[in-house]
Amino acid sequence: MTAPQHRRRTLWLDPRFGASGDMLLGVLLGLGASLEVVTEGLGRLPVDGWSLEVEPTLRCSLSASRAAVRAEELDAHRSWSTIDAMVAGADLPDRVRTGARTTFRRLGEVEAAIHRIDIDRVRFHEVGAVDAIVDVVGSWLALDQLGVDDVVSGPVGLGTGTTTATHGVLPVPAPATAELLAGAVIAPVDVEAETVTPTGAALLATMASRWGAIPAGTLVATARGAGSRDPAGYPNVVTGHVIEHGDDELAIGTTGPSDHDLSIPAALPSGHELAHRHQAVLLSTNLDDATPEIVGHTIAASLAAGADDAWATPIVMKKGRPGVTLTILCGPDRVAALQALLFAETATLGIRVQPAIKDVLDRRLEEIAVRGQPVRMKVGPYGVKPEYEDLARAAAALDLSVRQLAAEAMTAFAGAEQAGPDA
Repeated sequence: MTAPQHRRRTLWLDPRFGASGDMLLGVLLGLGASLEVVTEGLGRLPVDGWSLEVEPTLRCSLSASRAAVRAEELDAHRSWSTIDAMVAGADLPDRVRTGARTTFRRLGEVEAAIHRIDIDRVRFHEVGAVDAIVDVVGSWLALDQLGVDDVVSGPVGLGTGTTTATHGVLPVPAPATAELLAGAVIAPVDVEAETVTPTGAALLATMASRWGAIPAGTLVATARGAGSRDPAGYPNVVTGHVIEHGDDELAIGTTGPSDHDLSIPAALPSGHELAHRHQAVLLSTNLDDATPEIVGHTIAASLAAGADDAWATPIVMKKGRPGVTLTILCGPDRVAALQALLFAETATLGIRVQPAIKDVLDRRLEEIAVRGQPVRMKVGPYGVKPEYEDLARAAAALDLSVRQLAAEAMTAFAGAEQAGPDA
């Protein structure tokens, strides 16, 4: 009997006419996130004097949801570290806390680079106001409710001209917006106006696991989030589609035939069959300023957060600087969380996302006794290996080396195999 296929859900965002924090919050609420749950979660932050409402509206005759944030404060400049501590200390779901902190950190890193200062000296102006905090944290709270496995963003529509900010008149797209969208697929909007705000760009960059085309699957929900402006020439909205698909539908987004086609035959000796073939993702980043302790901690944290594997490879970077490539192998459903972890733990400014196929052979665990200590053995079609954690625990209990116990475990397993199950 064939087991039922797992159905995954992808949120595809279409910001071809632009994006802002309130537009993204509006589309997520329009897709079914609870305003009550979002408001209750935001109430755990140490900020007062705000309200959030969802208003139905029209943009170029298209129905949309507008997230209207009203705040009492008119001018607030908060430092990046203040906002980070505010979110870190709030009683929020882990995905929300990590996601919101990652969004604000990306904003802080970009501002620090633009003004050539340390991130701890960054003070947000527009982004530090209560309405921006509500937009960012509220968007992550809404996303957390939708039950999607990953987020993909289509081309981002950019206008031209100038915009006025606290620092004065700036070109469009604003410098922070342009930096945040590095690597994104962009498209022109024929308008002299700011269509993408830094907050919108930061949310797209930290929520989406990749930039690309809409994935194949079954469309299960559609909504639009409206901005505050209502131009006559185009609908000022972000559109969101929730798409359901099976594991055998390649949702990471290779377009056309590729090396990641799940129909590629596996070259296995006769007598052995794959237990699983499924889609996987490789996340990688080059680091030249992370200490070995940070690299080791990030590998361990990635595995604890659901990565299939994680490793570091020594490399030589430009100007002869030594560094490492930190790579994570994971399922598509873990991409967003692990990207957020990588950004937060390493402070990297970019992560490569590559689709892959993972072929998995059948295996089983058998337990044997070594000097009275239980040790699990991982048995596959081509070999056997004792579980390291069991060896380490047994070695500590017996005051022996792990190497010696590993050899004894292999000998004990071979003897048990020869004796047979009834011995």
